[in-house]
Amino acid sequence: MNRRVLLKAGAAAAALPIVTSARGLAAIAAPPRVAVQPHDLQQLLDESAESLGIVGAQLAVFDGEAVHEFATGLAIRERNLAVTPDTLFQIGSTTKVFNAAVVMALVDEGRLDLDEPVGSYLDGAPLTSDVPPVDMTLRQLLSMSSGLDNGPYTDHGRGDDALGRYVASLAGFPGIFEPGTAYGYSNAGTAVAGLVAQRAMGENWETLLAERILDPLGLEHSATFPEDLLFHPVALGYSPTPENPEGERVPVWGLPRSIAPAGATLCCSAGDLVRFAGMFLRGGRSADGRQVLSEEAVETMHAPEIDMPTRIIAQRWCTGPYWKRWGGEVIYGHSGTNSGGSSLLLWCPNKGVAAATLSNVPSQGYPLADKVFDTLFPEVFGIDKPRTPTPDSVTPREVELERYVGRFESVGNRFSFSVDGDRLIARSEIGSALESELIPLGGDRFLPRDPAMGGNRGWDVAFWGDDGSGRATHYLNGVFAMRRSG
Repeated sequence: MNRRVLLKAGAAAAALPIVTSARGLAAIAAPPRVAVQPHDLQQLLDESAESLGIVGAQLAVFDGEAVHEFATGLAIRERNLAVTPDTLFQIGSTTKVFNAAVVMALVDEGRLDLDEPVGSYLDGAPLTSDVPPVDMTLRQLLSMSSGLDNGPYTDHGRGDDALGRYVASLAGFPGIFEPGTAYGYSNAGTAVAGLVAQRAMGENWETLLAERILDPLGLEHSATFPEDLLFHPVALGYSPTPENPEGERVPVWGLPRSIAPAGATLCCSAGDLVRFAGMFLRGGRSADGRQVLSEEAVETMHAPEIDMPTRIIAQRWCTGPYWKRWGGEVIYGHSGTNSGGSSLLLWCPNKGVAAATLSNVPSQGYPLADKVFDTLFPEVFGIDKPRTPTPDSVTPREVELERYVGRFESVGNRFSFSVDGDRLIARSEIGSALESELIPLGGDRFLPRDPAMGGNRGWDVAFWGDDGSGRATHYLNGVFAMRRSG
């Protein structure tokens, strides 16, 4: 769009259409810190989704007082069912912040301790094959610094024991690094934290989520179990193929219940995502003033625990959300993708604002958020969002490439790196045959020339460590850590 889409922060408020709702956040007495023009926000979403070939999408914005909800496209193309503001999408790994909130609610109640070794909650069961067994704390699990491998996505059934069976299966996997010493995103680690909550209370994880977070916050457009989804409009997933660039319907619904805390089952509207973020902006309170989390719990979740070697998705990770700085403002959030949907949720406590996007074309979820937020953050929130770098926008730095040559592995992943002239080449040796030049950014960071190497998320990659001969010991593919194996 070649014009300014919304009024600058502090401008006079515009009249709001039907899709704008104060439900869920109206308890804030102060006037909105920003003002929006909903017609232009709708146009921004429409044009952004269309340009990316997205079947259906949502955008929600919290302006400090009200939630503004927007929808575009089709939830189920074969039935010509339109996306509405209350349509539920699969949110993937954004669930991890909900899981952290469940754990923090139990910390508030004195049921859990963030710094207690998790083995004490799981009958001392080892979580890795290291000898002696590596142990870690809930704080490390939730801040992605536990050293647990990202783990497999195995299905252990639909019963209440699925989560426990999944965690038991992790005992044979080696750790990636010693707990607390580095960063490595871990779906498995999130599942462990969810199981700890489940074991502490004797209730399944989904019930804890509803009782501690969804119900107290009045999140009426959120659900986990398939039978609960029957009471909501739901968006099905689509995946573009060379034969069908408009996208074919994803033939499966979602990921196994066994990794539900990591992002397998929770579905939400974009509006409910920003209502959830509103809790962090109100010091842990719901819209009607109920103290869902203590102020101390929110402060804990906002405190950075580990620095990231990559810089694009975020610079630090907290107990649940990630942390980054845009234009001098601290931004918290999380994003996620699974088989049928993709989400991105961000909030800024200093500005008192939040925004979320959802897409039912998972591969385009991150590009959608990037395109929408390029306009939304500077022109609505007054926050200078940096442009995501591209291979054509960066200047390669001179680095010693031999440091990175070799093979790095984690469960289900193996990457090899070789030098071709003055270029570092990355190859995926398991699954899809990806190959890409890595453009050096300096400081052990690189940008893949082929965006598919980072899952079309626009992320950078990085190495760290020294094996004593100058070679890196670890590789971070966006957020997923691997250790040198050759």
